[in-house]
Amino acid sequence: MLKKIIPILLSTTLLFTGCSNGNINQNSEKENIKLTYSNLIDDKTQNDIKNILIENKIDKKTSDYFIKLVRAYNEKSEIKNLYTSNNGFTSINVQQVPYDEAELNEKWDYKNNINYMDFNCRITAFTLFKDYIKSNSKFSGDDTTLIFDIDAIENNPLSEFTKEDKDKFINLYGAIKAENTQDIQKHVDEIKKEWKNRKISFIKNKNVSMINVFLHDPEDEILFVGHSGISVKTKDGLLFIEKYGFSLPYQVSKFKDKAELKEYLMDRLDVDTSGNGAAKPIIMENDELMN
Repeated sequence: MLKKIIPILLSTTLLFTGCSNGNINQNSEKENIKLTYSNLIDDKTQNDIKNILIENKIDKKTSDYFIKLVRAYNEKSEIKNLYTSNNGFTSINVQQVPYDEAELNEKWDYKNNINYMDFNCRITAFTLFKDYIKSNSKFSGDDTTLIFDIDAIENNPLSEFTKEDKDKFINLYGAIKAENTQDIQKHVDEIKKEWKNRKISFIKNKNVSMINVFLHDPEDEILFVGHSGISVKTKDGLLFIEKYGFSLPYQVSKFKDKAELKEYLMDRLDVDTSGNGAAKPIIMENDELMN
């Protein structure tokens, strides 16, 4: 089954999106708005998000580095040319942004002499939140599900991962052995137990948390993180900061509450129609099931 999963991990169309082919409609009636998002195109929005991160105790150096990554991606991908990417925030009447994935994937094709991968959701979330993750052990299992992540960490010229960072990353995101069940609570217990065994814990930040969405592979009997992002509380609700995929944009979305965020994530990730007994996606906020 992993041989099937690995190509899918690279294909956001098949696994990470579940996007509708809806049209961008910035003049939608308020009740029809399903998502308000930004790809951090302009300096003002970049600085606003950076300042929000710093105000919420994300290290200034880390916040500056995040914006550096955003700018590098936006330039390489020529994202300003896409109708889905505008200055500031855009409101649309579908739950997922209909990115031109073929166009964006082409920018990162090996044919264009790029011999490395851009960062993905897991690397981005980890980069922003790593100071709030404790890892006092080293992963000794199979890291096959992270081969593309490791490639980016080791070969992307913008990577600043230390050996300690890399070890912590693999220990956090390495696949977890799982019972072949659709019982979500059993899987949550398995995640907590395994993270405890790996000596992984989270330092509390009252406004910022890591969101990891675990997917279940019943054939290989594992749980793996299919998507990851950072949630930041604001006076108006919360922001969700993510990298949509290896070749896809950085995205910051506004949600009223966790229920809206959960609905967005499930719309994107609860797309398995194989009937092979896989559990529904499991959304963890730090080390607890997100409610």
